[in-house]
Amino acid sequence: MTISINSGNDPIYTAAFDDLVQEVFKFSFKPWLERNLWDQRYESHSIMEDGKMLANVCIFKTDMLVRGQPVRAHQFGAVATRASQRGKGLSRMLIEHVLDMYPNVPSFLGANDTVTEFYTRFGFRPVQTYRPVMDIAIDNIASEKCTIDDDIVQKALYGRRAYSSLVDSVNTETVQICQMLTNPKYKNHIYFLAKCGVVIVARQVGETLFLSDVICGDGSITFDDIAKELPFSGVIRVEFEFCPDWLGVTTKWEPLNEPYFICGDWNLPEYFRFPALSET
Repeated sequence: MTISINSGNDPIYTAAFDDLVQEVFKFSFKPWLERNLWDQRYESHSIMEDGKMLANVCIFKTDMLVRGQPVRAHQFGAVATRASQRGKGLSRMLIEHVLDMYPNVPSFLGANDTVTEFYTRFGFRPVQTYRPVMDIAIDNIASEKCTIDDDIVQKALYGRRAYSSLVDSVNTETVQICQMLTNPKYKNHIYFLAKCGVVIVARQVGETLFLSDVICGDGSITFDDIAKELPFSGVIRVEFEFCPDWLGVTTKWEPLNEPYFICGDWNLPEYFRFPALSET
C-alpha cells in the first residue's frame, strides 16, 4: 500500500477525505472546504485504493507558545479508518510514517482513554490537563449573535495579538473557523462585545458559562471589562476553554477529564489547557 500526502490542493482528494470523515465521524468538512481554507499548515496522510480513502491521519503544523516561548508542534487529528478496513494496521502505518517523516517535532492530540494503549505504542504519553474556572455572578442583557462570515469576526481572527503565556496556539485561524462552522458547541455562539471591541465564543449551560475564546487585538482588555458586557444572565460559574492568564483573572484549576497525549520534548507548566477552539 502507498501513502498519499496532500494539503488540500486537489478537489478529488478533498472529496475522498470528506467522504471518510462523514463515515467515521458523522459530520462533514464541506462548509470549511468550500471556503478554500485548507492550506499547507494542514497536512493529510492517507491510504487510497481505487479513488477511495481507506484510512487517514492529519497533522496541523501549529506555532505555539509554551511558557511564553515559541514552539513549532504538530497537532494530530482526523485519525480515521473505514470500518471495513480496521484490524489491518492502517492507522499504525500512517502514524509511524508521519513520525518518521517529522522526527523530533513535539506532537499532541486529544482523544479518549480507550486509546491509551494504542498511542503509547508510538511514544505518546498521556498528560493531565485542567479547566480554569471561577465563581462569578453574571446577569446582563442578551445581544445579537454574529456569524463567522461577519467582517468584524474575520478581522478579529486575523488581527489577533493577545495570547496566553502558559500554552496557546497562534496560527490556528483556519482551524477556529472550521470549529465555528461545524461544531455545535461553537457554531451560532459568536458575539461581538462593542464596548470592549472583542469577539467571544461562549455558550451557557444551566448556570455555567463556557467561555471558549476571547479574540482580541492586544492584551489590554481584562476579564473584569468583559464580564460587564457578557450577554448572559443567571450565570454563577465561568469555565474557560483556554488559558485566561492574559486577561488578568485568577482561576481555580480543576482536572479536565478529556485525555490528551503528547510526544517529544515539551516544557509544559503544571496547570494549563490546550485552547479548545484550536483543536483539530
